[in-house]
Amino acid sequence: MTTEQIRKMKEYLEKLKYAKTESEVDIILDEIVPILKSRGVSPTEIIMYFKMGGGNDFDFVPKTQDHRMTNSNAGKAQIILQKLMAKLKN
Repeated sequence: MTTEQIRKMKEYLEKLKYAKTESEVDIILDEIVPILKSRGVSPTEIIMYFKMGGGNDFDFVPKTQDHRMTNSNAGKAQIILQKLMAKLKN
């Protein structure tokens, strides 16, 4: 990826962090997915950036943010991951 593409991807990830609704998440993912597909990013590569939460919740949590995730944010991470995976498979 070029420096500009990396900067843009960071912007998208920042937008995802603050998305309040699933429709906002969908809009952002619809912008991200074509970039990921054009770069040949596979669902497996995406999963490597997430880990399963401990305890009874089994939520997907971003590895770089798991130390500060709340239950609602962990649930949001799971929704984002599920939607992203579905869009990458299409």
